[in-house]
Amino acid sequence: MDGVLSTGMAIVAGMPRISPFRGLHYSLGRFAAAQLPERIRTPEDADAPPARVADITDVACPPYDVIGDELRGELAARHDRNAVRLEYSAEADPHAAAAEALRAWLADGTLERRADPAAYYYRHATASAPDELTVEGVVARVLLEPWGGGVRPHEHTMPGPKADRLGLLHATRTQLSPILAVYFDRSQRYHHVMSRAWSDEWRARDDDGLLHQLAAIEPDDRLLGYLGRQTLFVADGHHRYETALAHQADVRADGRFAGALPGELEADWIMMQLVNAELSELEIRPTHRLILDGDADALASVATHPDFTATPMSPDVLADALDERRHDPAPIFGLVLSEQRSWLLVGDSAALAARLRLEPMSAAVQRLDLAALHVALLRDRLGITDDDVAAGNRLAYTRDAAEAIARVARGDAAAALLVRPTRIDQMADVANAGDVMPQKSTYFYPKLLTGMVFNPLEE
Repeated sequence: MDGVLSTGMAIVAGMPRISPFRGLHYSLGRFAAAQLPERIRTPEDADAPPARVADITDVACPPYDVIGDELRGELAARHDRNAVRLEYSAEADPHAAAAEALRAWLADGTLERRADPAAYYYRHATASAPDELTVEGVVARVLLEPWGGGVRPHEHTMPGPKADRLGLLHATRTQLSPILAVYFDRSQRYHHVMSRAWSDEWRARDDDGLLHQLAAIEPDDRLLGYLGRQTLFVADGHHRYETALAHQADVRADGRFAGALPGELEADWIMMQLVNAELSELEIRPTHRLILDGDADALASVATHPDFTATPMSPDVLADALDERRHDPAPIFGLVLSEQRSWLLVGDSAALAARLRLEPMSAAVQRLDLAALHVALLRDRLGITDDDVAAGNRLAYTRDAAEAIARVARGDAAAALLVRPTRIDQMADVANAGDVMPQKSTYFYPKLLTGMVFNPLEE
């Protein structure tokens, strides 16, 4: 089954520290209705209707990294308490505006803090079954630690988003959305502790029509202990994790907190959703590369690279061709220079492996399509360095192949390189090797919604 790890690989055990927390929520009193709205119903409700459910479809939003200007305007117009005003404000000083909105919503009862610490179930649907909550995890606090122990990264980050998120975190002193981490456990013996009863629940439909559900449960030492014996691989939220580390360092630099032990400060923790990738099918979608500028001859030379076989192919069938070859072991890309000049590029695995062995990267990274793309095509052929990629000056990204092709046709980009999605077992292999992938290597779908629960950091 695509997206589910079944390789039998060895996972090095880590010891993350897991804790419940007093979540900040959209008020159940204000957003729950006597009758369950049709748009957030599930097939389960006929047999076991929930006690209290808040429909927060109109106030939830995606995380910042998938919100463009047009969507931001739509979300803000949808409801004057939409979380986009916190997550990605359109005001001149967005961080200050977010902090002011948060204060106002606390004061007027839009948001309320739980009296006691809780853990949370977070379930969401998939594109194939938008009403069925088939992906499940637990949202809790995880003690921050440097990368590489019980919490591991798999992807490079960029300085711009981290600076923006740090400014927002300093202003609001609130973690606005959970990051996604996965672990791998084939056993079913702890599954029973993942089914405790609950009464308070929040639901929302995202803009693709997929249902999301968050439910508060009483802390369970068995559940938290079980999760604390897993190695956690950050799947989505690397920028926010590194931002939380930077915020923690800033707080602990304050002399008032010099003697605080690890975990005593709210800034020592980060809100995560923890998903067993052996039991839930997680979808990873590709992120295509747009080359914003480049010499015409150099761009054309990509199609004549000696380590690739180039087959002319219409741009509108490249994405399907990549999908048909999604299990082929050789690196494969689609190259679009214009409507009349596009190719399917199939790499010579042996030649590319020899080239990548010259690079300071693990064998796990060497096996990735994107390693071949960034080294053999972008750097060797086009002179786009790692510093260029980090700065964001010469590359742009899109998850929509049709949009990538259209931007080339409009002249907004000089070329597009269409890619296949990274597999989840590849992500874990890279993290276990202590290495990281190029930026934008994975796009987990759907994104966890901002507004399901917030985590205030009060010292």
